[in-house]
Amino acid sequence: MLNETRRSILAICFVAVFFILSLTRNYDFKTFESILNATGDDWGIYASHALDIKHNGMLMPEATTAYCSPAGFLYNYFIALCLVIFGERSFPIFVVQHLMLGFSIALIYWAFRDKMRGFTGLVFLVTLFIFALKDVYKNYAPLLLSENLGLFLMAIFFFCFVKGFEKDKPLLQFTSAFVLGLAILTRPNIFVYGIALVPIVAFYYIKKGTAGYRNLLIFVVALIAGSSFLGIRNYLLVKQFMLLPGNMMSIDGLRNFHPIPPSVDLSRVATNLLYAKLHIDILIVNYVEYIMQEPGLFFHFYFKKILFCLGYLPSLLAGSQAPRLRWMIMWAGYFTYLFLHIKNREKWEMWEIALNLYILCYYGTLVMTTYVHNYGYRMLLPGIFFVLVFTLIAIDRLWTMAMPVHNEAL
Repeated sequence: MLNETRRSILAICFVAVFFILSLTRNYDFKTFESILNATGDDWGIYASHALDIKHNGMLMPEATTAYCSPAGFLYNYFIALCLVIFGERSFPIFVVQHLMLGFSIALIYWAFRDKMRGFTGLVFLVTLFIFALKDVYKNYAPLLLSENLGLFLMAIFFFCFVKGFEKDKPLLQFTSAFVLGLAILTRPNIFVYGIALVPIVAFYYIKKGTAGYRNLLIFVVALIAGSSFLGIRNYLLVKQFMLLPGNMMSIDGLRNFHPIPPSVDLSRVATNLLYAKLHIDILIVNYVEYIMQEPGLFFHFYFKKILFCLGYLPSLLAGSQAPRLRWMIMWAGYFTYLFLHIKNREKWEMWEIALNLYILCYYGTLVMTTYVHNYGYRMLLPGIFFVLVFTLIAIDRLWTMAMPVHNEAL
């Protein structure tokens, strides 16, 4: 069996594998100009924004309004940085993205390898590599999509967070907060997790007295600093301090995420005196009527989104978006972990709370806001690798539970 040093070497070898693959694969976009010509796709818009940043400055002045889309604001600057370093070429950007993918699985492995036995840790590392090949390398690493950067930033975050709090290293803790802020700018649905995480770390810090309160303040400031650049950019350019892309800042966006079907009779709203007395926003009132009149349709809509997150939505997705059995097995393992943890009344460690909270917040916001037809599975990429952590822990625990029976049989 490979010892820990050899497993770490294997993790580095996987990084090298992705680097070699990046040099040898055939790319659809062989020039940066060809990406710019894809004006109707997110990668074409990202490329255009990146050129604007490179030639006209950090405020992205050609986008004359508060930033709206694509949602991965920080990803524009990642591409712009690549253009500054490597010139206006697509190939180096794709190579960097493959390297980020390799380092992502290595960092996730290093962050959680001590949560399971040695052999299970090896299986975990190999599983991460297989999922990276099948789910990111195949379809998304050769495209300019912010999920590539989002996965990398969340891998850095959890590595710094887990090691920082377990070993009581404040610098790693503060680094994790800043990186989480950057991740929010890359995938804005992580914003909910950023807010939800603060009470968790506050509980940890408050127990440490005066020094803990100071460190809590630094942690929150680092989180705000990492996530504030979009707001600063919007204020300096258009005098609007909007922390998230414009299409996510208004409840009116719900009309796009979940249209009200024509079978709902909204004329009832005008004749309902209760709505008028309570002064409820008209959009909220419309959705209240939707739930009351068509509860089956309303909840079926979100049930399909849940199936989508689990890897099964054949009625809407095909080809590269076909149902993914490996994801269903992954989720079965995750729910097995939760069942065993609750059944055995085990204590929740801080890293478990933080990771479960991330899974809940990340997938929960996608269930509420995902355009399934437009984006497919790619929006799930910054989440699936972290679900795998608990899947392998569940396998580890089931194996441990089965061992006494196995020994008795012998």
